[in-house]
This record gives sequence, structure tokens and C-alpha cells, in this order.
Amino acid sequence: MAVANETIIQKMMQELNKAKAVSHHKEHMTKHIEHVKLLCELLLEEKEDRVNKTTPMTTKTRITAAEMKAMMGSTENERTTSTSNDKSIDHDGANGDSIFDF
Repeated sequence: MAVANETIIQKMMQELNKAKAVSHHKEHMTKHIEHVKLLCELLLEEKEDRVNKTTPMTTKTRITAAEMKAMMGSTENERTTSTSNDKSIDHDGANGDSIFDF
């Protein structure tokens, strides 16, 4: 169940009034200010959630074409390697292209 923004703002005002009333006690005033901070963060998170739901992919998570190519490798290199491995080696005569083939 979502809390209305007006309710949160009312709570913030109450905490600010309490902080003002105990301004001579630094510890008590700090406690009330921390409550206001928490309520502010609640409002900000709610705003971020709404933005994230409307935009499924942010600019921070987009992958450029160059990054994709670097991660996936070049498809041309894979094709040339697969065609070079298709050579058959004749073991009866010359034992292949490598100097280590006996």
C-alpha cells in the first residue's frame, strides 16, 4: 500500500517542528532531522521507481555496437578458422603442413 505524498510531507513538517522545539538539545534535534532525511529519501525512491518503470533501459545500461563486437568477437574470424580446419591430412604421403607432423 502506497503512502500519499501529502502524508509524507505532513510527517516531515511534524518532525521539523519537533526539531525546532528541541533545538537546544543537539542530540534530540539531530534525531528529528534524521527522520526528515529518511522521509525525503522515501519520496525520492518513489520518484526513481516511477522513472525506471517508464524507461525500461537507461543510458547507463545500453551496450554500444563496438562493445558488443568486442564481447562477441568478430564473426569473420570464426568463419575463416572453420574453413582452414576443414583440410584433410594425408598420413600416407606427406604428413601435413606442420613441421611437427611425422
